[in-house]
Amino acid sequence: MNHFRYIFTILMAVLISTSCLAQPGRGQQRGQREDRKEAIEARRVSYITQKLSLTVDEAKLFWPIYNEYTRQVEELAVRFREQQDQVPDIDGMTEQQAMQHIEAELSRFERSAALRREYTSKLLDVVSAKQVALLFEAERSFHRMLFREAQHRRRPDGPGDRD
Repeated sequence: MNHFRYIFTILMAVLISTSCLAQPGRGQQRGQREDRKEAIEARRVSYITQKLSLTVDEAKLFWPIYNEYTRQVEELAVRFREQQDQVPDIDGMTEQQAMQHIEAELSRFERSAALRREYTSKLLDVVSAKQVALLFEAERSFHRMLFREAQHRRRPDGPGDRD
């Protein structure tokens, strides 16, 4: 069964990472951003599939639900960023604007928590509670890994790293 999981993970990573090649007409910079996003998505699918030890059948049910959840979370974040782009810096806010900002933040957190609860319930219909708990940890560890990689790329070469 591990053999099938491995093949499925590789297949998903390849399909996701190559799908961006079929999208013509993008500018080079935007294309590079999309390519990076697709590559990260492929890594995320592989990472989570491995950490949760998803079978092929579980993965077929899990990924549509999880992808819908992440799409909803991204939409929520985009809407919040768009609202915040219209708000002055906190130092320049009136008290009323600051209260509106606080309410918007709290509302976003509440909506995010409600989405997490809703989709956790849906995921529990297709995978075990232990796998959902592993998902929460896998999400955190994957983001930490990406953060460390980004820090490493930004850091100038150390004394021992020069050619």
